[in-house]
Amino acid sequence: YEKKFDNVDLDNLKVSQAEIDDAYAQTDQKVIDALNLAKENIVSFHKMEVEDSFIDAKKKGVIRGEKIAPLAAVGLYVPGGTAAYPSSILMNVIPAKIAGVPRIVMVTPPQKDGLNKAVLAAAKIAGVDEIYMVGG
Repeated sequence: YEKKFDNVDLDNLKVSQAEIDDAYAQTDQKVIDALNLAKENIVSFHKMEVEDSFIDAKKKGVIRGEKIAPLAAVGLYVPGGTAAYPSSILMNVIPAKIAGVPRIVMVTPPQKDGLNKAVLAAAKIAGVDEIYMVGG
């Protein structure tokens, strides 16, 4: 379908760690620095939102509480062409990581000249677990 809809011929939909590392290395250092600063700010904010489970059994015969548990996995779609927003990766992935989500999967459309390097760099910084080249 990528050939049909995005006019891109792919051998493998999954982005390799080597491709991610290469994109990170090729991303302008000012962009990397800005993404890292944004990550610090996002982490410090969302750590304040973390809640703990609780049980209250103070009244006889009444047990109430709340169990806080992360989702098993989350996925996000990230535009990769001229409308690429690497910061949106940070804003979606970091809260999920803080919440304890063990698997985060990202899809982003392939371009004829490859994937958007800043998008891959942001995914690496944020801690995305799997990336696939899939258009929308």
